[in-house]
Amino acid sequence: MITDIDVWKFIHILLFVYWLGADLGVFLLAKAAQRSDLTFDQRVIALRMALKIDILPRLSFALMFPVGLELSAALGVVEPGLATRAISWSVSALWVVIVIGLVRAREPARARSLKHANVVLHWVLFLVVVAIGLTSVLGHGPFPAGWLGWKILLFALIFFCGIMIDREFDPVAPAFARLATEGSKPDIEQVIKGAIDRSILWVLALYALVVVIAFLGTARPF
Repeated sequence: MITDIDVWKFIHILLFVYWLGADLGVFLLAKAAQRSDLTFDQRVIALRMALKIDILPRLSFALMFPVGLELSAALGVVEPGLATRAISWSVSALWVVIVIGLVRAREPARARSLKHANVVLHWVLFLVVVAIGLTSVLGHGPFPAGWLGWKILLFALIFFCGIMIDREFDPVAPAFARLATEGSKPDIEQVIKGAIDRSILWVLALYALVVVIAFLGTARPF
């Protein structure tokens, strides 16, 4: 018989698969966009594909907390109230709307507004989840102080990684605009390479956090 635990665990696993699996594709395509030996059209295609695929890890990230909360509740680890569940799912829904809006935005003004909203949301959630995780680890929060408290605290750091990935990647679009009109030049290539390389460092940090969080949730070592 299929239980609530089975359903939420399955969704939780799917989110991890699409998060890391799709993000690997984004990683490889971003590296291809760096290559000055490829034609401009080939590099633009790689970059556009990377940005389109990137919606999957972003959506997975947006849904991970409420799904994880429901799974923890089904397992009996926590007992969230109706208000907590409602807030969690509402914030996640807002986040999903922003992510989809960023992908579909055609007007520059709308894209800038959504991008700003995304950054603000990330900072707010980073601070809130850090507070929840830290107080839980210290034994005064809404989650148990053991593996789950640390899982929440480490999850908060992913928000910071996401902020830094977007910040470091920002110079790429203007550099490609210059590449389209001026052709390949050392200073342009350096901007593209540097921005993508710095973004990748934060991506690797995010991967490490996700792996550790997955281990804590699976092994529950303490």
